[in-house]
Amino acid sequence: MNRRLPTIRDVAAQAGVSVGTASKALNNQGRLSATTRAAVMRAAEELHFSPNALIRSLQRGKTGVIGVLTWPVTMNVNVSITMPLLSGISVGLAATHRDLLLYSRYPGRDDLNAPMTFLDGRVDGAILGPYDLSPAVVRGLEAAQLPVVAIYQRGVPETFGFVTIDNIGGVRAAMDHLLALGHRRIAFFGPGSSYDFKERQLGYRAALEAAGIPFDPALCLTPENYNEPVTALCDTLLALPEPPTALLSGDDNLALRWIQELTQRGFCLPRDFSVVGFDDVPAASNSPRLTTVRQPALQVGQQAASFVDQMIHGTPASQCRAVLPVELIVRESSGPPPPKGQNQHS
Repeated sequence: MNRRLPTIRDVAAQAGVSVGTASKALNNQGRLSATTRAAVMRAAEELHFSPNALIRSLQRGKTGVIGVLTWPVTMNVNVSITMPLLSGISVGLAATHRDLLLYSRYPGRDDLNAPMTFLDGRVDGAILGPYDLSPAVVRGLEAAQLPVVAIYQRGVPETFGFVTIDNIGGVRAAMDHLLALGHRRIAFFGPGSSYDFKERQLGYRAALEAAGIPFDPALCLTPENYNEPVTALCDTLLALPEPPTALLSGDDNLALRWIQELTQRGFCLPRDFSVVGFDDVPAASNSPRLTTVRQPALQVGQQAASFVDQMIHGTPASQCRAVLPVELIVRESSGPPPPKGQNQHS
């Protein structure tokens, strides 16, 4: 048999007051005597009464909840920054006395019949991961004036805040590291599926230009599918008349896939080939320990939470934008290039 939850009428009856008086006491409103207020609070405690949060939020016009959407949350946390990012958001929202609602479907992307996911009254603001929003969704969010903070992207409307990282500077540091080691044939692998990867490709090309090295399209691999198998792409690179001696990957997960592929082909890193990643996920510390660009995912989440709270309180979006610094971490997967012709494994 279902147990009936106590209502405010039960509280009022036990305290010997009207429902209106009980409501005023529970909401700390009106002029009530200390004795009456204490009687109501005591009755609520004895009955284990909890006010209906949905009704109270409708009355206030605020829910105290922020909608959050990042990449799909998976168990393989060793190759993802999702968990530290969500930890940062959670800590940041807790500091502002707000909760998060984690969405599993992206508005206007996975469910075209529900483009206004964030406008159903359940959230006071939104933190959006790095996906391309459909124009209809952007227009809807702008018209509704919902406080929105985008993460890992700055190509957003003027009404959106954002928190991203210095992708171009991080890639430039990684490229300068490889160039200083003596590499001149450096490949880039980064699917064109996100704003981050596009910025990192720009950093790659800028570093080549600064070093006076012509851009070679054959060395720049930008498949649309993030999960594109690397076996055929590796075949293509190694079959070039002058194959690369190093590869800069769009993120660590992809870099680790390239290391696995190269190792299976008999390459010894970094003696025969160098690989550099981006993010510094936990698995980057495995053998061979990955040279990578460390990004502050925890701080990204905390800053996004702080910005969305500021926007709810009226701070303009133009003042809620930040680009956080990154750091090159040199480990064992990068070294000088092999003597010419000695990295032709099969």
